[in-house]
Amino acid sequence: MVIARWLVLLLLLAASPAVADTVAIPGARLWVEVEDKGRAPYPQEMVLVRIRGLYTMPIALEKLEVPALPGFRVVQLGGDVWTSATDNGRPARALQRTLALFAQHGGMLTIPTFTHRLTVIDASGERREVTLASAPQTLNVAPMPEDKGAWWLPARSVTLTESWSVPPEALGIGQSTRRTVTLEAEGVADDQLPPLAMPPVPKLIAFASPVTRATTLAVALDEATAEQRRQALRRPGRLPVVSGRDGPRARATFVWDIRPTTDEAVELPAIEVPWFDTDAGAMRMAKLPAHTVAIAATGPSVEALEAALGIATSAPDRTNWPDIVLGVLVSGLAFAGVFAMLRAISRAGFTGRRAARTP
Repeated sequence: MVIARWLVLLLLLAASPAVADTVAIPGARLWVEVEDKGRAPYPQEMVLVRIRGLYTMPIALEKLEVPALPGFRVVQLGGDVWTSATDNGRPARALQRTLALFAQHGGMLTIPTFTHRLTVIDASGERREVTLASAPQTLNVAPMPEDKGAWWLPARSVTLTESWSVPPEALGIGQSTRRTVTLEAEGVADDQLPPLAMPPVPKLIAFASPVTRATTLAVALDEATAEQRRQALRRPGRLPVVSGRDGPRARATFVWDIRPTTDEAVELPAIEVPWFDTDAGAMRMAKLPAHTVAIAATGPSVEALEAALGIATSAPDRTNWPDIVLGVLVSGLAFAGVFAMLRAISRAGFTGRRAARTP
């Protein structure tokens, strides 16, 4: 019975053309799954495409060929993953390759045929060449939304964080502070992140450092592919690979050295980055708050200096006005009496001297 099945398989293989549809070859299937978002994706929005194969025949050699994809930017997420599976109760080997596609414009785009070239072993132990081809797919890409903002950023998530070398509101005289702003997004490459520029602010000097950008690839560790994908994480590649939801992750770091040229407080405006949430299908805003840049108060306060110098800083109690008036009157009378006495003494002395001079 087994030999009869293999003879039927060999006859079918011999009659098959060089490139055949998957349904024409028993024991081997190749197909493409395109992520369904429930809506038409936008240009530059990531769409996951998974090329899957299922094989019950023994395979000695294989090569999966990716066609040219005009109108798309393509990023492969990890390597090919082979796992054990079943096909109608028969033991099989399953293949999966995951690609992230980014349409570069709107309209109806075609995902062409993927080709899998196999060397299989027949029942007699002989090797035979088999070529499988997936059916082409079409993808309807929506035009850019009108409210996309100045920079179109379709992503799963976007975060803005910042740090300061010195708190901006507590600078010393002539001191500068370094502001580091990090923009991170999931589902995009680093060149899709917008540039961040600090607008000119009067009475502030700002020097920008070169921007650093990086992209990492995340691969999901599901039960079927976990072990092989863990091994893929340890393999060196062009881009670092981490575990997580399938897709690229981008980071851009912006650095400014800021110094005030005045002792007045200066307002540094907020930073805002509009982005399109591809999971929710809605526009969002990532934001950092405005900051005040100022010279910190140093040294003793005015009140402390006045107290140290014995300078009164409060008015006398108004409830003691009668005593104060009486004291002033008594002091005035005493001063008048002393003045009159001194004047009388002065007159007496002057009269005596005048009499002594008279012949």
